[in-house]
Amino acid sequence: MQSRLPAPATLPRQPAGFGHDSGLGAGDSIRVNVFGQPDLATETVVGDDGSVSLPLIDRVQVAGLSTQQASDRVAAAYESGGFLKQPQVNITIEELRSRQISVLGSVASPGRFPLESSTTVLDALALAGGITAQGSRTVALVRRGGDRHQRYSINLDQLLTAQNTGTIDLQAGDTIYVPVAPKFYIYGEVRRPDAYPLPESITVMQAISLGGGLTDRGSDSKVKLKRTLEDGRTVTRSVGLEDRVQPDDVIVVKERLF
Repeated sequence: MQSRLPAPATLPRQPAGFGHDSGLGAGDSIRVNVFGQPDLATETVVGDDGSVSLPLIDRVQVAGLSTQQASDRVAAAYESGGFLKQPQVNITIEELRSRQISVLGSVASPGRFPLESSTTVLDALALAGGITAQGSRTVALVRRGGDRHQRYSINLDQLLTAQNTGTIDLQAGDTIYVPVAPKFYIYGEVRRPDAYPLPESITVMQAISLGGGLTDRGSDSKVKLKRTLEDGRTVTRSVGLEDRVQPDDVIVVKERLF
């Protein structure tokens, strides 16, 4: 049986800070080209202090700047130092290490991925190779906020149908966690006894249908349900066809008498 996580908060339609681009940061690898000056072309890494080391002008602060802003700052440094007149500088990102997201759990290739300027939850899942067959359609977004972590629940089916929610962007440091989908178990006089992924809300009748329906000997009036309660106790009781199924429920369909 799977343990249940605490209920997460509901994801706001537009959480504060979504889509925020924090610019270059420590660990980012960049390439600097100066038009007409091939000797000044270099690849460098943004240091822990937010600066980069460049030929002639030593270190320039670029942390928090976009590539265009960083290009302008480097150009100004070359000009103010008397090395070049009206230089044209172009900075491109070779590898983005300062802004990453993690995609973990039931995905094909869990790991850390660079955060582009606009990366959605669906983009992140695609980067990780998609959800496995055992993965849930409801995923968790864990966001750091100072010393606290906030956990949001995201239903992917609702995400795909919502008009605005699909455009929500991730932030650096976000973690997407895909849990194993909750399951129920059905045995006895059904045609395909097995464990099945549990949609958000189904009835015993729908569970029997997922199990292939009743065998010729099965009785829809003799259905038992075994459920583990929050305190760890297990109870078994008779249920009707309209009763709701919960995660980890075990349904047993008995044989009819005649």
